[in-house]
Amino acid sequence: MEQNPEIKYLKSNEINRALWDACINTSPNGVVYATSWFLDRICSNWDALVWGNYQYVMPLVFNRKFGISYIYQPFFTQQLGVFSPFPVSPEIVNLFLSSIPKKFKLVESKLNLGNLPTSNLYDIKPHTTYLLPLENTHDQLQAGYSEYTRRNLSKAQRNRLQLFPVYQVDEFIRFTTNNWTGKVPGIKPSHWNALQKIINHAISLGCGYMRGVFDQHNNMIAATFLLFSGKKIINLVSSSSEEGFNQKAMFLLLDSVFQEYAGSDLVFDFEGSDIPGIARFFEGFGGAPHTYFSVRRNNLPSILKIIKK
Repeated sequence: MEQNPEIKYLKSNEINRALWDACINTSPNGVVYATSWFLDRICSNWDALVWGNYQYVMPLVFNRKFGISYIYQPFFTQQLGVFSPFPVSPEIVNLFLSSIPKKFKLVESKLNLGNLPTSNLYDIKPHTTYLLPLENTHDQLQAGYSEYTRRNLSKAQRNRLQLFPVYQVDEFIRFTTNNWTGKVPGIKPSHWNALQKIINHAISLGCGYMRGVFDQHNNMIAATFLLFSGKKIINLVSSSSEEGFNQKAMFLLLDSVFQEYAGSDLVFDFEGSDIPGIARFFEGFGGAPHTYFSVRRNNLPSILKIIKK
């Protein structure tokens, strides 16, 4: 498929951020990961493909290594891809994918729920995220829990745990870093620094907050950072300590969020997962699976292509 002449490649400093954010915020598939404030903080470099006067846009998060430019998906950024207030057909998605400059020798990107790629230029892989509409009452939501979830929620309630807002971002980052260590391949201090910037700015905008579960000695044993994006509440990052896991604290934490927002027009986005155990946890709360896709194109030099399969 040939590149559409209406699609222009813009460097970050050439992007009109007001028009960009207007496009993201009015898109049915718009999500906070693609807003300029999020991208400016989550990564060091991002450019974009823009169709016309920002009718359709696609962020390109990139870096360079060994003199080679590549596109990648940043940590804490589940979905990017093509956004528009107008319909985004598979043909339009394919046009944007074919318009990614050839200077990017490796492209690895996760698209959003509104994108269906069919391009034969890319390897395409499905992924699953779980969504839970919160329009029902809390009792009705709980009736949709699995027996496994109800049983573990009861255990957590018997442990007399306490729920409180978390106000110190440093404390939240420290707690989460400690509990993710050794469990998430490839995560670096720079990723945690980027997350801290995201949390600080989201709080300043009034679209994010942290909540924790504390034991009887006032020790935090589970915590989550929730980010509001349009009609979604995104479970951006959460973790439990070993004690929190044993006391089933995360069951209590999520149930408290659903209790607070029950009867609203919001949708809770669990943010994944393709890992069966985590998927079972999300499904246990009544989360319904939704498919989105990642795309990959490897045009690296032969020796690097073998290494980066």
